[in-house]
Amino acid sequence: MLNLMEGVIPEFDRKGKMRGPSGSSVTGIVPTNAYPCLPSPHAPQTPCYIVIGANGDTIYKRLMDTIGRSDLTGPEYLQNHHRVKKQAEIEGAISEWTSQHSAEEVIEMMNRAGVPVGRVVTVKEVVENEQVQARGAVQEVPVQGSNGDSWNIKMQGTFPLIDGVDSKPMWAGPNLGFHTDEVLRNNLGLSIDVVSKLRADGIIG
Repeated sequence: MLNLMEGVIPEFDRKGKMRGPSGSSVTGIVPTNAYPCLPSPHAPQTPCYIVIGANGDTIYKRLMDTIGRSDLTGPEYLQNHHRVKKQAEIEGAISEWTSQHSAEEVIEMMNRAGVPVGRVVTVKEVVENEQVQARGAVQEVPVQGSNGDSWNIKMQGTFPLIDGVDSKPMWAGPNLGFHTDEVLRNNLGLSIDVVSKLRADGIIG
């Protein structure tokens, strides 16, 4: 996780800055963010987002020209450190534009303009993706219910894959309360009678 935290340590070391939550944007890089689009007609209730990464100076200009906001280019927006100061204004303009278009329209226009873009896929698309299925990245794992019934549940597979080792998850974890007696007796030192009374009184399940 430490290696995924980008520049938080040098920022703290050189400037004493302690970075906080920044949502879907990349702190100190403008504009790179997830922007809302019109919902897909196939899933009108599901929010639709695309990611645009236009932090390069020339890429930024192509982006703003494409969305009709050339007024947000020029000396005051020329380099990233200029744009960081105007992040809210820039992000607002991009969001306003993407909100009026479908993800497919945004991707087509961004590709034509040479601006890095990608759609944020839903978990349904991830699970049904051919590549994900071919790699066994999602597995059906058996679950045993507390009342004796059983079913399968989809879970992430185990990675990395190692030759000769079965990486399929063997179970989905214990049922709620599976270790109650063990914890109360072994860790808290309660007797069988006390645990039985707690259960009879409805204090534990």
